[in-house]
Amino acid sequence: MTKDSNGYSAPLVYKTFAILEEIARIQKEVGISDLARNLNLSKSTVYGITQALADIGGLLQDPTSKKFRLGPALAWLGSRAIAGGDIRSVTRPVMEELSQQFGETVFLGTFDGKGITIIEKSDSPAELKITAPIGTRIPLSAGAAGKVFLSRLNEPTLKMILAEKPLPKFTENTITDPGEYIQELRRVIREGYATDFAEYIPGVNAICVPIPDVPGWPVAAMWMVGSSYSFAGEKFLQAITTTLKATSSLRDVGTVRQFSSEKPETPYRP
Repeated sequence: MTKDSNGYSAPLVYKTFAILEEIARIQKEVGISDLARNLNLSKSTVYGITQALADIGGLLQDPTSKKFRLGPALAWLGSRAIAGGDIRSVTRPVMEELSQQFGETVFLGTFDGKGITIIEKSDSPAELKITAPIGTRIPLSAGAAGKVFLSRLNEPTLKMILAEKPLPKFTENTITDPGEYIQELRRVIREGYATDFAEYIPGVNAICVPIPDVPGWPVAAMWMVGSSYSFAGEKFLQAITTTLKATSSLRDVGTVRQFSSEKPETPYRP
């Protein structure tokens, strides 16, 4: 359990990693007693480590059984490790082109299990625009971006998150019923993008598309926001298809292909 490196040792780090490996190996929810027995650790040690990991999103704990499963923060870290390089430098040209083409602001964000962080943006060229500083934190279930990231969680994990506290009501259009919200997330998976019709901020519409890096999990997501008066109708539908094509081009590392606007065959809403 302990390994020396240049005369130093960090037993707690090795114990933490051993717990994560054991939960990953079992591939189902596991309790403190089983972890302590399997790893020959004290229950108090396992309790302390698992609680700390749960606090930062590394683990999720079922509120009923009190057992643990791997959390979304680990998926985010894994996807970043596989991605390598700086995703912002790859996506920035695409974001700028989208912003210029549609005259709206485009954001890039990542998810850490607790919320969403804006890591890059390309502001609308218009004098009056919707914007936010890089580094801004967005709530877990906020608008289209929240839907994209949460839709990638398996259903038991998602239900655990939704059971912790009620869905916040940001506007009159916000979906607050857990069952309805899960149905909406299933639609996001099926169609490959999320929409927000003044559900997070009054008078603001948005679309969001995942940027996949590992199977089933987006390393980041790109979303476009605009006024519900200007960012609607045909322009909104064209933005969906164009953004889907733009993010698809990013799967070829460092390559940004040309893309064109077309109306989606099956739009979610008019």
